[in-house]
Amino acid sequence: MKDRLYYVDRLRISAFAILILYHSSAAFFTDMGWLIHSDRTSPALSLIMEFPRAWRLALLFFVSGMGAAFSFRSDSSLAFLRKRTIRLLVPLLFAMAVLVVPQVWYERMYETGYDGSLINFWLTRYFTEGRYPTGNFTWAHMWFVAYLLVMSVICYPIFLYLSRPGNAIMAWFERIAKSGAIYLFFLLPLVLNLVLTPFYPKETNALYNDGAWFAVWASWFGLGFLVARNHRSLIEPIIAKRYVSAAVALAVTMFLYAFAWLAPAEQAIGSYGDETPLFKAAIFLLAWSMILTLIGFAARHFNQPDARLVTVNRLVFPLYIIHQTVIVGALYYVLPLGLPAVPSFIIIAAATFVLSSLFAIAVDFIPGRARLLFGLEAKPRGPSGERKTVGAQR
Repeated sequence: MKDRLYYVDRLRISAFAILILYHSSAAFFTDMGWLIHSDRTSPALSLIMEFPRAWRLALLFFVSGMGAAFSFRSDSSLAFLRKRTIRLLVPLLFAMAVLVVPQVWYERMYETGYDGSLINFWLTRYFTEGRYPTGNFTWAHMWFVAYLLVMSVICYPIFLYLSRPGNAIMAWFERIAKSGAIYLFFLLPLVLNLVLTPFYPKETNALYNDGAWFAVWASWFGLGFLVARNHRSLIEPIIAKRYVSAAVALAVTMFLYAFAWLAPAEQAIGSYGDETPLFKAAIFLLAWSMILTLIGFAARHFNQPDARLVTVNRLVFPLYIIHQTVIVGALYYVLPLGLPAVPSFIIIAAATFVLSSLFAIAVDFIPGRARLLFGLEAKPRGPSGERKTVGAQR
């Protein structure tokens, strides 16, 4: 497509790659009990991953918001909601019913010594013993997809309102975003989170009781939508400020390492286990400045056309759907080898990239509507359908 933003494809692919690296390392953190946790932790790996931990999800929701804006531009009617619902709800339900099951099975075998087969666990325990973590039924990492679906529904009338010609809010956002005051937009998720935290004190990823953090993720999603809708007027100012954005991100990162991540607990301004208002302000500012940095440099240096990006970008969703199941399975087989944390992490990350990629490539060959189960667009059978699909992706 002539006006396709290839740098957004690259950002989306990179964001999911960072997510896989992060999840592959989580079992070895010193301050987190993950799904399957290793007794061979790595303080160095934990410290390194503190940095992307602050902004990886913000970037994912922001890029998803940009994608929603591009879809909304071509489908600004109820077709937008219909397509988003099919795109997100179908793979969410399928993953919860089928693809997530093995990771819970591996976890139960590792933690409690369960010795039943996967089929037996699926048919007799997964659906019948309540919700995870006390039970087994869960959407696991697919909470991200569930949140995107709810955000799309909630934001649809807002998108319609903001898209009206001459909308005052959109004009105000464009004016502020062109100036140095663009860095203040991190206050949106911060203020919403602080206001809602007394009512929703804990981050749960369960949606119904996660109001404070849902507001945060929705803020990044909404900012992505707004930047994309005003892309023509905003991208050059964002590119021009890319070194300033990088300097802000570097300064906040140094501040966090000095006063939070490397500081003794009694002297720290906060942590991921004790998210004080000052700590939240710092990680939200880091997230926003990192987003602006990545957009600025990517748009300036990585917007070259590449037909392979279309394919890789299409496969990112099924790769995401399966990646955590692969990680948990890899942990189950690798941890008993007794290797140090870093070599184990490297093996698990490599195995996850390879196996998840092979899975995504394989499901891309599935014809017809069965592709919807894996987050891919339905493809009519036969050569004519194949030509139509390829043409639609350009």
